[in-house]
Amino acid sequence: MNENRDRPTFCRSGRVLAAAFSAASILFFARCGNNEPTPTVDDPETTPTQVSYNHRRINSVDGNLQYRMETPLLERYELAKEPFMEFREGIKVETFDSALRVESDIVADYARFNETQKLWEARGNVIAHNYETGKEPRTLLTERLFWDQTAKKIYSDTIARVIDGGSVHVGRNFEADENFERWSFRNTVGQIEVDAAAMRDTSTVGSVPVAADTSATK
Repeated sequence: MNENRDRPTFCRSGRVLAAAFSAASILFFARCGNNEPTPTVDDPETTPTQVSYNHRRINSVDGNLQYRMETPLLERYELAKEPFMEFREGIKVETFDSALRVESDIVADYARFNETQKLWEARGNVIAHNYETGKEPRTLLTERLFWDQTAKKIYSDTIARVIDGGSVHVGRNFEADENFERWSFRNTVGQIEVDAAAMRDTSTVGSVPVAADTSATK
């Protein structure tokens, strides 16, 4: 994604990462554009069978906008040993409610979906916000995030930050249910009181301060 892209807005507590990642997979399977190479088996692991540039899809149900996905480059490798989709130049996915309010969205510099394992991986400046009317948004920032559709959980194997209310919780080995309602760190680095609203508007993953290690678990 370009450097001036809008930062994401992750949605209400009941449908967070699952909704956004599901949107990407659903929207992709509507055919991709005209720039599709002829399938080949010369090197199925590195030869895409479908390619779309400046890909933007909007999916609606009964006339109501539900999902919108944008990516500069989308590739699908159907002939690989484990078929996958790859978003090498970044991805942004938004979900909307019936009143066209943004419920959730996520951005990342790179994403990949393993179709066999049903496993999503997002890497590089992964930022997600969870918005619910009348409540403070919850924000997740990390450099790598996974969503296991089979196990119905999201997790990160690197440092992550959760902005919840007026606090920033920092730790490693983040885990949550796929709706981002219950979450924890296996190793908490610290909890910081901040101006969370200002941070959501201007922060990047690397700019959130890290407190001293408290060796606690949320």
